[in-house]
Amino acid sequence: MKIDWRPTRGDMRAALVEFVLTTLFFAAVFGLVRWGIGAMAAGGSAAELRVRVVVVSMVVGLVIVGFATSRAGRFSGAHMNPAITLGLYAFGSFPGRRVVPYLVAQSAGSVAAAGITWLAWGRAATTSVVQPAAGWGGAAVFVAEAATLAVIVATMCWLTANRPAWRWPGPWIVGGLFGVQGAVLGTFTGGSANPMRQLGPALFAGQFHLLAVYLLAPIVGAMIAGWVSWRLQVRSLPALAAEPVAAHR
Repeated sequence: MKIDWRPTRGDMRAALVEFVLTTLFFAAVFGLVRWGIGAMAAGGSAAELRVRVVVVSMVVGLVIVGFATSRAGRFSGAHMNPAITLGLYAFGSFPGRRVVPYLVAQSAGSVAAAGITWLAWGRAATTSVVQPAAGWGGAAVFVAEAATLAVIVATMCWLTANRPAWRWPGPWIVGGLFGVQGAVLGTFTGGSANPMRQLGPALFAGQFHLLAVYLLAPIVGAMIAGWVSWRLQVRSLPALAAEPVAAHR
């Protein structure tokens, strides 16, 4: 079955909402990083940095919950992350015709949020650029970022496929996972877990170290998790096994 890539007007409206949500979300994230981490005194201890990263990460998790449960978030899905979009597409729960509009909306939202941050704080906005700790090379960061999104997307796919009675706190589970990964990995890999977390700030700051890794790793992990989850779903439903993957999109 051929995939229809042509978005409808409804798809474009959803993408527009996704752009607005992504812009507001990252403006909030960059602001939290600027004042929660970037404002730390130069002589601050490693322990203080760790505490600041944990606090900011958990607040970001709560912001995700707020956006996901809002009326606008329920309308667009509040992905705000191309890895989530592509992972759910690989799973078959997100229509192919919305993929490109959502990726464009998320990219534009990241750049717009970085522009707002730059206008507000100038060079101080460079504190929003994610950088790994000393000793963390591209390969290690790639594996960590890919594994993080694989876990998150696999959880989302499981919730979608099984629809447990307690599914209502789904946004809290996903927001919590993003918060925990930032708290755990923040001082090591930078705890990005979202290609758009790095794109806008890197472009405005002119800092491109490991940019390709931060852009690609979450997407790779998410799509692998989505595809594996889809295969497991198909194996549990023999009647669907002979149908091509496009039939479920």
